[in-house]
Amino acid sequence: MKFTPKHIDENVNVSKTHPLAELAWLVGGMLLLALVFYLALGVTADLAVAKIPIKAEVWLGEHFVDSFEANEDEPLRRRLQTLLDNLPAESPLHKYTFTVQLVKNEEVNALALPGGHIVVFSALVKQAESENELAMVLAHELGHFAHRDHLKRLGRGLGLTVAAMLVFGEDSAISRLMSNLFLVTESSYSRQQEADADRFGLELLVNSYGHAGGAIDFFARVGKKAGRRAPYLLASHPHPDDRIEELQSLIRENGYSVEIITPLGDDLLGETEPEQEPETAVDK
Repeated sequence: MKFTPKHIDENVNVSKTHPLAELAWLVGGMLLLALVFYLALGVTADLAVAKIPIKAEVWLGEHFVDSFEANEDEPLRRRLQTLLDNLPAESPLHKYTFTVQLVKNEEVNALALPGGHIVVFSALVKQAESENELAMVLAHELGHFAHRDHLKRLGRGLGLTVAAMLVFGEDSAISRLMSNLFLVTESSYSRQQEADADRFGLELLVNSYGHAGGAIDFFARVGKKAGRRAPYLLASHPHPDDRIEELQSLIRENGYSVEIITPLGDDLLGETEPEQEPETAVDK
């Protein structure tokens, strides 16, 4: 009897799907899992922020401050203290010991760092034209502390960096890449966080000065340099014009008066570049 092997029409070990299609499904599935992990980590980080003790936050803040060539500024500290003295008794900000440090930098900016550290760039002080404007900026930063935004914005980035370190090790190139990438991309506030900080700042400004004068002046000046609105559609910061509109609406709704602003003090003017004296005209 002659043996005749049977032809097998199908092979369960060989897929009928094109290899590129299978690769696409594999990559897509991995990206989906990474996205779910990223979103879940954000939610977890926001919930965990409320549990972080001030002591741990202060320790974290020291590492951030060390990255700036900054010195504590006494004139700014006095302005900040005026705001702190007018906080409601139940404010969580009373748990902090705040410091204000001045950094020589041409960027018009101020930062709220963990542990009660506020960093103000010198270009911002140069642009301020009144005590009220500067107070509004400082009060805005205090708003981020009150809502713990300064920790929420780092939570997901820190979580991803720690996860990379656990998997790949502290000294690996991947861990360093994750740290540089996510701690930068996650270091900006959301539009809602910025709007809430503006609202907090306005209320504290009125409590401290008795009126809302100067609340929008700084944003109006910055807005003239912001240019087109289109880039702000994808930015985390609201456009200055939108911030002004929202603040004006809050001023009207709360019946805040807008009175004469207080000129910038001489001690703060000393932080700016001295103006050159005009040349004396010479008769020909």
